[in-house]
Amino acid sequence: MEASEIIAAIQEALNRKGTNPSRFAKEHGFSINAIRYILEGRPPSSRRLADVCDALGLEFYVGLPRAPAGSRLDAGQLATELERLASEARRLAAEHREPPAQIDQRGLYVSAPRYEVLAAAGAGASVGDEVIKGYLGFNTRWLRDQQLMADKLAVIEVQGDSMEPTLHDADIVLLDMRTLELRDGDIYTLRREDELLVKRLRKQGPNWLIVSDNIGYPVEPLDDSVSVVGRVVWLGRTFRRSS
Repeated sequence: MEASEIIAAIQEALNRKGTNPSRFAKEHGFSINAIRYILEGRPPSSRRLADVCDALGLEFYVGLPRAPAGSRLDAGQLATELERLASEARRLAAEHREPPAQIDQRGLYVSAPRYEVLAAAGAGASVGDEVIKGYLGFNTRWLRDQQLMADKLAVIEVQGDSMEPTLHDADIVLLDMRTLELRDGDIYTLRREDELLVKRLRKQGPNWLIVSDNIGYPVEPLDDSVSVVGRVVWLGRTFRRSS
């Protein structure tokens, strides 16, 4: 059934009942947009369309053509329709049949560069040439859910114990490298001259403080000598056997 036929059938049923979309929606607990979108030709969900049809006394049906009441379906017509549906099913299956490698290549994962630098959870690690040592894959749907941009990501390694128990020595972290408004309590990678730090930032009045989760380290002010490199949004850890 074409969309225009569905619209015409629903409009005719509304006319038969002597009502309009707004009144009908209010009487049957639908939002006015639900009815308006259908009449404008926007595709509704099958459940919503079925509910609307039921309220209007219309039959909602998806399946093989059915013979009118009191008549028999011609066997030739049925065979033709079955073959058409089977052909369409084979076409759709062929379109979606791809090996996993091809699916990956079409964007299932994004490769974030892993840099040969250490972000010190301690006194600070020296930053030399930021060489890419490899890549780490992240699912594109997960990145979208986290509102992250694929070209603004970086992976680095944590060094030291100042952020324990949250971050451990040799953890790897994913950074959101965009220039965003600071968020109280989030963990950031910071650059101070030639040092790279990974610390939590806390808001205190109009000022920001650099805080370690390990209480054995002092609190420092975030001043003009420190720049924010990126926000930590994920961590990875390799469990080591106890000696």
